[in-house]
Amino acid sequence: METMPLTAAIILAAGGSSRMGEGRHKLLLPLGERPVIAHVVAAALASQARPLVVVLGHQAEQVQAAITTHHDPSTMLFVTNPDYARGMSGSLRFALATLQTLEQQIIDSAIILLGDQPLMTPQIINRLLAERTRTHKAIIASQYAGQRGHPLLFAATLFPELQEISGDEGGRSIVARHKNELVVIEQGNLPADYDVDTWEAYQEVVTLWQQQHEQ
Repeated sequence: METMPLTAAIILAAGGSSRMGEGRHKLLLPLGERPVIAHVVAAALASQARPLVVVLGHQAEQVQAAITTHHDPSTMLFVTNPDYARGMSGSLRFALATLQTLEQQIIDSAIILLGDQPLMTPQIINRLLAERTRTHKAIIASQYAGQRGHPLLFAATLFPELQEISGDEGGRSIVARHKNELVVIEQGNLPADYDVDTWEAYQEVVTLWQQQHEQ
């Protein structure tokens, strides 16, 4: 039986929540009946992207427990980045290295998601997959009201370059280098790109969540 190429989903969930303050971990903050990170995982699992890799770091055990309390751990792969404090790029390298170890799976591309964007939807993720299938371009980027955001899709041909980046970037330099291979999708759903980096941002997301679920 022929193996179909897959688009993986990578959730970067290793950060130290340095901007949140008062010892709070942004990914563990409650939103409805689940923590922030569980909402992002739910969106990825409800999408067509497979396999799902979650990169842990700061308070790795607590974050993994928060996820597996709400989701079957067999539906995803966990990897821990011990050097998470050195930036996002290291976590991305760990995820890509994990994808390379998978046997009997052809990984065509990967979608990079941020663990602190709990209003993300499976529809947004699936639009990237559909555009990749339609255009065969190497980079599919999301845009919200004219501003570039997440998630981002990178073809497997760019994985070697992604593994060479450093610091706290998730592929900006690769996008700049391959503009001729870039397609940008206007996603429209601006709140989906909101993160919870600060306490004030978290409060705003909570308000938006409540408004969405009161409708």
